Amino acid sequence: MSEQLIDIIFSCEERKKILLFLKSGPQETEFILESLETGRQALLPHLSVLEDSFLVTRFGDMWELTTIGQLMVSKMISLLSTADVLDSGIDYWGTHNLDFIPYRLIGRINELGNCKVIDTPLSDAYELNREIVQTSFMSGSLFAATRLFDPKYLASLSGLAQKNVAIYLILSRAMLDKAGTFYSKNLEGLVKNRSVHFYVYPKELAFQDFMYNEYYLLLHLLKSNGEYDSKGILCSNPLAAEWGRDLFGYYLKDSAPVSQIRPLLESLV
Repeated sequence: MSEQLIDIIFSCEERKKILLFLKSGPQETEFILESLETGRQALLPHLSVLEDSFLVTRFGDMWELTTIGQLMVSKMISLLSTADVLDSGIDYWGTHNLDFIPYRLIGRINELGNCKVIDTPLSDAYELNREIVQTSFMSGSLFAATRLFDPKYLASLSGLAQKNVAIYLILSRAMLDKAGTFYSKNLEGLVKNRSVHFYVYPKELAFQDFMYNEYYLLLHLLKSNGEYDSKGILCSNPLAAEWGRDLFGYYLKDSAPVSQIRPLLESLV
């Protein structure tokens, strides 16, 4: 039966539209006709098929989803929204490592919503994304996890912190040691700024970086072969920020707290 239902729903665009339209509640036949901009002779056969499949039911001139129909539509919406997210950059998603994302968040990837692939020029490779910077001033905070550390990256973070943007930054221990060894001057300002909160993740981070604020989520993923890439995925959707918060929290729970890290950082610089 599951294969038949899938075929009934997805082999016909009109039936799919009817089911999605009825998600909002019972509707009269005439209103369905007007809303879907179709004719009675075209609509009724599809309604009949859906009724015979126990997906919709009819009371007089009113049509509504059955319990089975409601279940199928909820799954449809999740599947279609997931496809929309992946379609926004399938070549990127398909050629980059996603293993660092916990299973429960992979299952919620449809929440990322409106996303686009961005390609950062080589000259700006280690600077923070402009959209992220501009909106971090408005949101008042920026959360990031990174395996990249560079003077430009540090300078961008310092610029935000100096303007009272609270920064929460997760680093791998290897990257922290590298930062203290090679970029001590750039790191010093961040360490002394109490708006910046450092955390150290004990294992290797299997991504380039990700960051989010109230307005955007930005993911820079490693290629499937482990190589770096100048491209990233930028998502602008309220739920994307929540998704980013949960991803940050996933890594934060295994990271050392700020009270243990700041003395270490101060000793490095």
